[in-house]
Amino acid sequence: MNKYTFRITLIATIVVIVLFYIALISGWFGIINGNGSNFCEAAREGIIKQPSNSFSNIGFVISGLYCAWILSNTKVEKNNSFYTNTIIPKFYCIIVVLLGPCSMAMHATETSLGGLFDMNSMYLFAAFMFTYSVVRYYKLSSTIFIITYLMCLVICNIAGQITYELGIDFYLGSAVFGLFCVLGMLYEFLNFRNRRINIQFKYAVYCSLTFLLAFYVWHFGWDGHCYCHPNSWFQWHGVWHLLCSLSTFFMFKYYISENSVK
Repeated sequence: MNKYTFRITLIATIVVIVLFYIALISGWFGIINGNGSNFCEAAREGIIKQPSNSFSNIGFVISGLYCAWILSNTKVEKNNSFYTNTIIPKFYCIIVVLLGPCSMAMHATETSLGGLFDMNSMYLFAAFMFTYSVVRYYKLSSTIFIITYLMCLVICNIAGQITYELGIDFYLGSAVFGLFCVLGMLYEFLNFRNRRINIQFKYAVYCSLTFLLAFYVWHFGWDGHCYCHPNSWFQWHGVWHLLCSLSTFFMFKYYISENSVK
């Protein structure tokens, strides 16, 4: 089922990177307005405004390609969708790859459109977590998976246009992102408890701990923080990207560890 997963993911990666480069040099992202400039790193001259915060997103590309390589080269066929479904494993690998350019768009351009792509990097992953867990729980088809996934993205983007002033800026899009993550984890628990799936939860723990560590260091990468050094090539927000990319790999290991029903 996954013989060509790596080739397909690699082709998709090359196409996306080429399009991203063309968009950069052609100015398709629009006017620079400082979007994302609050993540410590000072803007440089040239087409890449925040090099460290931008290139650290390559971690996602590497993670997605490595996941695809594992799927294409494994000889063990397990009883789960990452081995039996023709769409879902490729979908996951390409999504992880896309997280890189989407997040990079904001840091490289400091534009509003780049910021929208950055938010969608969050939505892409949360939507997968939720949709894949629901599809497995209710044993839904690949068509339902795709429809549900796209609906989640639409909901996130609609919510992302709403901002409330509650003493601080409250973005409904971030709240919906968190909601889909929580619901995804809830359904994973239900899959384990009610459907009695045989899965290695240690990878879910690794994924969660890595993300929590990433979220912790994310706070260091803001303007005004004592650890913020705008002109340094070391940026804590870049560490956030690298740790998050590692968490996507642990999530992949969790998914492929699922085997037969107990």
